[in-house]
Amino acid sequence: MYKKANKNLWTGRVDSEDKELGKRWHEKIKFLPYPYEKKSGIAFLGFDCDLGVKLNKGRIGSSKGSDVLKSAMGNFAFHLDNTKLYDAGKVVAKNDLESAQKELSSHITKLLKQKHFPIVLGGGHEVAYASFMGLHNFLDKKEDIAIINFDAHFDLRFNKVATSGTPFAQSASLCKKDNTNFSYMCLGVSKASNTQALFKKAKDLNVKYILDTDFTEQNIKKIKKKIDKFLEQKEYIYITIDTDAFYASQVPAVSAPAARGIDVVFSYEILKYLFKNYKKRIKLLDLAEFNPKYDINDIGKKTIARLVYDIVYLAEKNIIN
Repeated sequence: MYKKANKNLWTGRVDSEDKELGKRWHEKIKFLPYPYEKKSGIAFLGFDCDLGVKLNKGRIGSSKGSDVLKSAMGNFAFHLDNTKLYDAGKVVAKNDLESAQKELSSHITKLLKQKHFPIVLGGGHEVAYASFMGLHNFLDKKEDIAIINFDAHFDLRFNKVATSGTPFAQSASLCKKDNTNFSYMCLGVSKASNTQALFKKAKDLNVKYILDTDFTEQNIKKIKKKIDKFLEQKEYIYITIDTDAFYASQVPAVSAPAARGIDVVFSYEILKYLFKNYKKRIKLLDLAEFNPKYDINDIGKKTIARLVYDIVYLAEKNIIN
């Protein structure tokens, strides 16, 4: 079910010292009516869903993530030049996960057709299949898409029903059905959290990955080299960030906290590298598994909201303009 943007989520301080230069996001955000208008900009689209997390035996609560993140971003100081920020509303999952994924994918396809750069705010990582399907359909099911996933888990489980652990297995099946290549790289994979069967499945599907133990600043040259090799001749890129990849001390509010994890700040450096070097090839980004139910002193909310803030400015500099 689709719900239009809730204007009440966007609140914050009003600075009186300057009528224009003192603006904050809550004063500049536009509310994109549906059907979406062709007004190029960055569009936040929520996905209120943790059905997949529940089916995958995780901690439910991430269905509240998109609204909490939007409310956390309202007070950010506005530094964009000519780029417009839009709230495109949200898709709310009721009881049928696969129907919700199809509905969300349809909204993503429409935003892409209207020249927006979508940032999808989950919800569980079941959002990833909807995101992939939305871009896949936008490209008329004919083009290869390179997936870059910041995640402790491969999410390559094959189940009879979709869960938060199946999005990339679903994407692989869709690629096979439509005769396109499945290209997937996972950054920050935890050996402790993925069975031998999942590593075998990754090998069978030619998945590239970097373990959490190797995803460090000391290895940044090797990491960039591996990313460059993976993205060689890839025209379209979809980035997905599962917030359970990060140190639990940085983001305690997730469905499955990382025992070791990767660093948010270093992950941003890799994102900056991607946006700088692959610019308009990046068509879509989503964030998943932020679970405000388990936050501690709003640490997770503030950390992920700030990461979204930084991504917005990377998108403006390298994609919108």
